[in-house]
Amino acid sequence: MTERKINPASLKNLELGAIARRKGKVRITITVLPQTKEWLAQGGNISERVDEVVRRIVAGELVKPSVDKPS
Repeated sequence: MTERKINPASLKNLELGAIARRKGKVRITITVLPQTKEWLAQGGNISERVDEVVRRIVAGELVKPSVDKPS
């Protein structure tokens, strides 16, 4: 049986790739309703969809002002 060799360039690419793909993001685990999971899965990259929904909520695009609280 021959010894398997690893190309040093491959190892360097793996190290750089993980850092480059991070882009300041943090990995977490959340629990969502089955309907939410189905909706998120319909549009491609789930993380990007969640980020976009949160961005729109923070910008006030997806929420109505509360009548109970003065604006």
